[in-house]
Amino acid sequence: MKRDSGGSGLPPVQEDDLTQIDDQEMLALVQSGARRLDRQIRHRDWRELIASAIVAVVIAPAMLRGAILGRIGAAIILGGLIVIAFRLWRARRLGGSGAVDLALPVAAALRAELERVNSQIALLQSVAWWYVTPLIGGAILLVVGTNAVRAPWFTLTYTLLAALLGWGIIALNAYAVRRSLQPKREELTVLLTQLDS
Repeated sequence: MKRDSGGSGLPPVQEDDLTQIDDQEMLALVQSGARRLDRQIRHRDWRELIASAIVAVVIAPAMLRGAILGRIGAAIILGGLIVIAFRLWRARRLGGSGAVDLALPVAAALRAELERVNSQIALLQSVAWWYVTPLIGGAILLVVGTNAVRAPWFTLTYTLLAALLGWGIIALNAYAVRRSLQPKREELTVLLTQLDS
């Protein structure tokens, strides 16, 4: 039965073929997928950090002037940007680099890569609380603090659009997990199962 990698970074593998490849070929296969995943993670992290820096420069002055609710919203956004940077750094640190150590036994290398994939899945599945909530919640408070009295219709419209944006971010991250990371995890699990048997 052919298994489609679905963007996992590993080429489609026949389950029958898994018993025909040796340890070095299996490590090379895993290393190729690990490098591709590492590049994707690195690019994502840099994009997020650059965007965070730009948002911080734009939002920081709002903490110093304006209504108290607006200042609180700006502070929540800036705190959220720090949390985002920390979470991305921590996920990379815990997951390690994408280089599979060819000196490791095959099972240990597969388990290390599986752990790295699982940490990225956990990161993206929890995006609602560490990414969406502080940024969208802070932005809503910022707008409410500055526009609530003058234009309540604008505040309501902004809140609805921000909530829709937050839902979209959560949905996109869930899609990335389904499309890329879960197939990679399944592939690694199949390789481990074949190796153990």
